[in-house]
Amino acid sequence: MNSFILGIPVFNEENTLYDFFNQLLSNLPTIIQKVIVINDGSTDSSKEILNEIGSQYKNVKIIHRYPNQGYGASMIFLLNYAKNNQFSFLITMDCDKQHKIEDLYKFIEYDPQIDLVSGSRYKKESPIFGIEPPKDRVLINQKITKKINQKYNFHITDAFCGFKRYKLKKINPDLLFEKGYGFPLEFWAYCFYFHLSIQEIAVARVYITDDRTFGENLDKYKVRYYYYLKVWKQAEKKFQNFIYEKSF
Repeated sequence: MNSFILGIPVFNEENTLYDFFNQLLSNLPTIIQKVIVINDGSTDSSKEILNEIGSQYKNVKIIHRYPNQGYGASMIFLLNYAKNNQFSFLITMDCDKQHKIEDLYKFIEYDPQIDLVSGSRYKKESPIFGIEPPKDRVLINQKITKKINQKYNFHITDAFCGFKRYKLKKINPDLLFEKGYGFPLEFWAYCFYFHLSIQEIAVARVYITDDRTFGENLDKYKVRYYYYLKVWKQAEKKFQNFIYEKSF
């Protein structure tokens, strides 16, 4: 029987944690056996809030990691944890209220033979809530998504959605190294070179604020765009070399 774990990365989300987890845990699908939350070095009151939430629910595991290690580091940790604890599937979602909890069922119920089920906020049938997304984010997503489709003959519409379902059988987290926000680029390359089956499904597009930051210099459009391309190029080279070496 397939088993599911839900993974949630957190960094400075004190304003949304209570509402998000109250809604999530009061409507959690019973098939999800465990919720694991990674607090990645938050400097606000997220740690204290999460400890309070964790003390109330036995199926919620809170992990604090200091100092901040990056979004990709949290994703790799979640994949490792889920695989090492013999779960069949890891579902990941954000806790900033940009993902609708009811969309969880789409990932649970989707064909279990698919290795990666990736959410898309930009399919025609994706419902829209809140304000318009920042233009720079939309443009970078469109440009990167187009390049991925051209290179791999994928047919995705949203390269950066964090709402995903990973079938763990064909995923080796030890081959993933990108610790930052460029992690999705590394994983798309992994999907191609290790022949993972992919399906994209529509999820809600929800923006409640446009003041989110990537930190360091990544809020600058060109810096972030070329960082993503650099991560992708490095992942391509790494996986090509790995496949080549394994063939001998």
